[in-house]
Amino acid sequence: MNKHKLLLYTIVLIFIFVLSSCNSAGSTAAVQNNPAQEPQQSSTSQPAIDLQPCGLGSSSALCGTLQVYENREAHSGRMISLNVAVIKTQSPDPAPDPIFYLAGGPGDAATEDGARQQFPSSLSYNHDLVFVDQRGTGGSNRVLIPTDSPDLSGLSPEEADAQARAWTEKVLSEIDMNPQYYTTSVAMDDLDEVRQALGYDKINLVGYSYGATAAQYYLRQHEVHVRTVFLGIGSTLDVPVFELWAHNGQRALDLIFDRCQADTACNTAFPNLRDEFTALMERLALQPVTVSFPDESMGSATITPDYLAPVIRLMTKDAKNDASIPLLIHRANTDDDWQGFIQFIANNGNYEWWGQQMMEHVIRCSEKWAAFDPAEVASLGAGSYLEGFDFWLSQNQAFSCQYTPVGFTPEGMHPQPGSQVPVLTVNGEYDPIEPPENMAGAETLWPNSLSLVLPYQGHSTSDYDAIMCMWSIQDQFIQSGSVEGLDTSCLNDIQPPAFMMPN
Repeated sequence: MNKHKLLLYTIVLIFIFVLSSCNSAGSTAAVQNNPAQEPQQSSTSQPAIDLQPCGLGSSSALCGTLQVYENREAHSGRMISLNVAVIKTQSPDPAPDPIFYLAGGPGDAATEDGARQQFPSSLSYNHDLVFVDQRGTGGSNRVLIPTDSPDLSGLSPEEADAQARAWTEKVLSEIDMNPQYYTTSVAMDDLDEVRQALGYDKINLVGYSYGATAAQYYLRQHEVHVRTVFLGIGSTLDVPVFELWAHNGQRALDLIFDRCQADTACNTAFPNLRDEFTALMERLALQPVTVSFPDESMGSATITPDYLAPVIRLMTKDAKNDASIPLLIHRANTDDDWQGFIQFIANNGNYEWWGQQMMEHVIRCSEKWAAFDPAEVASLGAGSYLEGFDFWLSQNQAFSCQYTPVGFTPEGMHPQPGSQVPVLTVNGEYDPIEPPENMAGAETLWPNSLSLVLPYQGHSTSDYDAIMCMWSIQDQFIQSGSVEGLDTSCLNDIQPPAFMMPN
């Protein structure tokens, strides 16, 4: 999606949220409650889920739904169904505490991750595995923003307003959601109601990326029911993840450049890599390059610094791509050869931002960790190759959020409370999104915690040794219920991918 189309899409979203704020039944402003207060349940009776045999990927599971109030505070109005799947332990001596898996995003569906087996199979031997699609995702009242929005280009503001309002009125007549109640704190109260309905007392939380964020919300709201917390590739709740995007993206690229410089073969092939990258971005600013995609249906792209920057960030999310970055920069700068970058874009896209689910937008506009103030982006991202692109993104979000109804966030802007619950955190050393620095202070928040770093890894990893190592440590932690005595020696065996050399 190019900048022009995204801006139009953002304008349309604004009208959706303005009218939703005015017209949705039961709409209220956010309430600043005591964050330590245990939230009320949606029903005074014991919730229940009728679980039936089902398949979850290659696993046999039990599936069902739990009805909860959309507006949990009011205990009235629209009901929504939460999609739940449980892989039951096969052990003759099962552990009483299940593992609740929290999906990333925001916007991913836990059951879909479960179907892809995004967990070590050893955990299911003596622990039940529970997957709950967060409200607004998967099978839990997932509501999409329609893609048939009107073309507002070339219209006067008055004409654009009239067309957008007519379209959004049609959308709102069909929508089955009040977006205000699709925040993380509300979803974690849902999760606790699922816990009750399944008859569990203590649970283990496992979350990656946004799932690590959600796990911390649950810990804050329902600490008494938490046995352990595993936070993979995440940040503490007081860290403004998006405002640090540009800074952390530059940090990740610098680490790749540093490793190339320290590698004899890479440094010999690309002795001036940093200068080449600077020269390339400066040249693109003065003279953008237009390239065609191998697939004719994709057309062409005009490469500017703000087009290339998010491509490189997307590449650095997985360490497998790091090996090719010096070579691709060199070829583009020296030979005007863009084939490597173009092939990556054709396979993976240009950049990742908001999806089409309503719940994502409300969370990004309402929650402390998702702050994306343009002034902070400019300050924290100064000097980053992503500074211009992320500043533009933050301006779009700020513009849209002016008109977005405030999501229900009883936690407010209060600092994150600590906990004595055992917590294990794991971050990728080269992560451009949530590096180890985003977990700084974890030991103070959680005295019974341990923070580990996966060498050379990014925000996601396809490296077999890194995955197996992380899962092994995670398994030990959950089995023992403590960070004490964990064997973390496998971290020393993780190696970086070898850099690609010119032919």
